[in-house]
Amino acid sequence: MPAFFKTFDRQEDFMVDVFRLNIDALKENYLPLARFFENLNENTGNESSVILETSKSGMPNFRVKKGEHTFFVHSPYDPRTEAIRWAEKIDLKGFDTIAVLGIGCGYHIEELEKKYPDKNKIVIEPDRNVFLKLLNTRDITHLISSKNILFIISDNTEEIAKVFLLLREEGEIDSVEFNELLSYRKVYEDWWLELKKEYIKFARLHQINTNTSVFFAEAWLTNLFEGMWQLTKSVHIKEYKSAFANIPAIVVSAGPALNKNVHLLKELYNKAVIISAGSALNILESRGITPHIMVGVDGGEAESRIFNNVKSNEIYFAYSLSVHYDGLKNYSGPKIYFKTNVLGYGDWIDEKLGIEGAENLRSGSSVSNLSLDIARYMGCNPIIVIGQNLSFPNLESYADGAVLKQEQDRHIQQCVENSNKYYVLEKDIDGNDVYTTHSMLSIRFYFEEYIKNHPDRLYLNGSEEGLPIKGMKNMPLKEIVEKYCTKEYDIKGILDKKFKEEFEAENVKAKEIKIRRILEDIHKESTEIRQKAIKRIDLILDILSNIRGSHNDKWEEIDRLTDEIESSDLYKYFVEPLSKYFIQAVKNERERKMESIPDIQERLKYLYEGLLIQYVEVKDKIVLIDDLSQKIIENIDKKEATKCLSMV
Repeated sequence: MPAFFKTFDRQEDFMVDVFRLNIDALKENYLPLARFFENLNENTGNESSVILETSKSGMPNFRVKKGEHTFFVHSPYDPRTEAIRWAEKIDLKGFDTIAVLGIGCGYHIEELEKKYPDKNKIVIEPDRNVFLKLLNTRDITHLISSKNILFIISDNTEEIAKVFLLLREEGEIDSVEFNELLSYRKVYEDWWLELKKEYIKFARLHQINTNTSVFFAEAWLTNLFEGMWQLTKSVHIKEYKSAFANIPAIVVSAGPALNKNVHLLKELYNKAVIISAGSALNILESRGITPHIMVGVDGGEAESRIFNNVKSNEIYFAYSLSVHYDGLKNYSGPKIYFKTNVLGYGDWIDEKLGIEGAENLRSGSSVSNLSLDIARYMGCNPIIVIGQNLSFPNLESYADGAVLKQEQDRHIQQCVENSNKYYVLEKDIDGNDVYTTHSMLSIRFYFEEYIKNHPDRLYLNGSEEGLPIKGMKNMPLKEIVEKYCTKEYDIKGILDKKFKEEFEAENVKAKEIKIRRILEDIHKESTEIRQKAIKRIDLILDILSNIRGSHNDKWEEIDRLTDEIESSDLYKYFVEPLSKYFIQAVKNERERKMESIPDIQERLKYLYEGLLIQYVEVKDKIVLIDDLSQKIIENIDKKEATKCLSMV
């Protein structure tokens, strides 16, 4: 009798005992799952789509009915031998994770765990009745309790793919191999393919986030410090929470669709909060339309070109400190500051300024995603989007009047002519093929996820062309206006009143003192840990120069320096959020390639070189912060000195 069986007087005693063991283990590791299956077990009758059978070798097996299919999960002869052969064919070189379709009786997972004890295993079972039968059949507490095995019991491909995204965002997994039980291959072929497609979608989203973070990390730091003084002239967006309750909002994007209906906005200044996302601003002003709010978050210099071309100084500039500083500094009109979920320093700055209860806005992949959240945060309903093509009709990037239109149009045409794989075809709302990009598809994904998570508003797409967005009803803007934008409101008056109240409550001088103190604290801390970061690099270079030597004292010193660096506010709120994707990419790349290096000394050298790259990344960010904070303090002092001289 196999070792995993226990002897009981009656079969029902065995079943109850095994189920209780497994449930107790689930409660330690998967509490919601334990509660669900405990309840399911109590309410499941004798009729089941999963029947316990005994294989020729005496091992448990399941016979499953799934739609038109009835199949044995494992070999009806010898499930263990089948599992061993299955595991032998698995090659995880270059992968840190394997996703397996089908749990069955778990024999194959046990063999996989023996072969690859250090690899991550994600076990996906779409049939909850199979997992319930397993809980009542075998003691799998060793699998449930394993730190390298994750059970996902669900038939929702999108939700499963989100788990993969979360694990990637947290650095738990990187490269994933997909495999399946042979018996599941035919039955779940289409479902498994759909899951892989969802995984690819989320993996691309993660890669876009990673690339953006790595590419803009230095720019974000520069923009943060160069723009921080503008907080003295800004109102925090928390002052506008629900200020426009049940007033319509129109989020204007710069897509070519805007040419169709932008003229309708001229009559809507007192009927809807008009929010301009990025490049749409110049298009609106070229048509004689002034929005109430313009939103800026992008860190590239091209963003400042948009705001440096603004004609009106009556528009409220809603910005995060990631926005390129030049346009922010040059704009003389009223400003609204907000923080986002992307960069952690916003919470730290709020705390230092004494701002309590301020929420992070949801950033998304685009300024248009963020603008939608601003509209919701301010209480607007319905929320209408226009100019949101998410594609390039006739290979055009923007509507007429956009500052960047000509150069972007040329770039798109060249890419399509050269068959750039980044440009793909999708169906628009009329069923026509139109070119788009993975970045734009991620913007659409964020819209769709956002709408699902915030169903308390009505979302309308008045773009009249472009890609469809799930959860947004497509309507011509004229019909939307006639139905939803019928009342008049003093929208500008509400904005102005809140702005004036804030500056009466706390004068500019008090804000200036707080901001200067923040900069001084940052500069002091960065100067202190700058030397520690350099010392850590010197130590790892010493180790690399003599890889075979004993370096216990050096490693102890490195550990001490690492603890001191990473316990600082500077690291936690500024360096780590901006460097984590780069550092994780280095770690993942090193771990993948180390498997192919047979010599232990060469493997150590390769690992230590990876640490050096990470240490240099951290040091560079600390040095940049130190230099920037000192520069801004000196500029403030110069301005103060000039102001004093002008008063003499």
